[in-house]
Amino acid sequence: MSDEEAPRGYSPTQRRDVTLLAVFRGTSFLGDGLAMVALYLRVAVHGHAWAVAGLGLAAMVPFGVLAPVAGVVVDRVRAKPFLVSLGVVEAVVSAALGRYHGLSATIVLVVVLNASVAFSMPGYSALLPAIAGEANIGTAQGVFQAVQGLASVAGPVLGGLLVGTTGQSLPLYLDGLSFLLGSLGTLLLRAERRPAGAHLGDTRASAGLRHIVANPVLRDLSVLIFAFMLTIGVINVAEVFFVTQTLHGSALAYGLLGASFGAGMIGGSLVGGRGALDARVFARRAVVAVIVVGVAVTAVGAVSAVWQIYPLMVLAGAAVGIANVAATTLFTVRSPDHLRGRVFAALVAVNQVAQVAATVAGGAILSLIAPRTVYWWGGGLATAVALGVGGAMLRPGRLADAVD
Repeated sequence: MSDEEAPRGYSPTQRRDVTLLAVFRGTSFLGDGLAMVALYLRVAVHGHAWAVAGLGLAAMVPFGVLAPVAGVVVDRVRAKPFLVSLGVVEAVVSAALGRYHGLSATIVLVVVLNASVAFSMPGYSALLPAIAGEANIGTAQGVFQAVQGLASVAGPVLGGLLVGTTGQSLPLYLDGLSFLLGSLGTLLLRAERRPAGAHLGDTRASAGLRHIVANPVLRDLSVLIFAFMLTIGVINVAEVFFVTQTLHGSALAYGLLGASFGAGMIGGSLVGGRGALDARVFARRAVVAVIVVGVAVTAVGAVSAVWQIYPLMVLAGAAVGIANVAATTLFTVRSPDHLRGRVFAALVAVNQVAQVAATVAGGAILSLIAPRTVYWWGGGLATAVALGVGGAMLRPGRLADAVD
């Protein structure tokens, strides 16, 4: 049976391509984890909070600034040659980060690196349906989210070990190697996403955002994602102070929180894409998952010891994994192929703007209220937004718009 004739389940070619890309992209995600630990430890020695904040902004701002251009380019070029070329560029920049250690050089090179990643992220998101097939996109998204979750657990741990034993350069060189391996995996794919050409339709850079705004479900989902990312971002700022100062936990105890969250995310991602590809089911999963995260975060504010947070982090991680898969799948199936580059670029921009806002707001909020209170308010607000926006999105008439 050919790829086109298989309505459910992977054909041999699809299975090969999904496995191949998952392995090589997973290696790239792992390299990113190594690099970020090395870079944050590098700038932290300068002793200024602005240096750490500057690195964070350098990593996030290019996504928001370049999103409109990135989406247009992704929709107008052949995916494989473009993504392979970007991987080579990213490898060269990573090698330069391993070579040049100055603060200014680090910030500039991180901006350049993430300017390239701002194109490759929507590029791979738009390529995945062409690889897995429309009917399998939920399952494929679950696999890739699980791989990313695994890398988020292993990358920082390995990065810390490498920096402690070999210094800051090796993790960055390894990150460069991981980009090259990602390019190799892309080059070996049999599937391809070609330019839309005459089917491009609306050629404007804003076409992806316009499509999201015009689709009631995607519009509500974007609002939900923005509020969720903003809330979680503020919580992440408060977490280190809550664990180490309020609960008097050790650095190891703090590090294990990330591992607990990542472990939960892996499990949630693997189950989040299962079942029939029904937009109504995936919409419900996304809303319920965000509600679970809000409740879990609120519960963290009531704990009296660090060990009590771990099961809540596993629960929250599983819910985030399910929410990520459900949301990405909805954005895929509710967007025409010729717009997917611009749609995913807009989605990346929403995430990054929320993270930048959370980084800035987190410091201001923590100067006014205690970390425990941040958990109570953050979890409560996330739950309220999920109930309000999610309730509107799940109305029978609105959900009918989600189905062709």
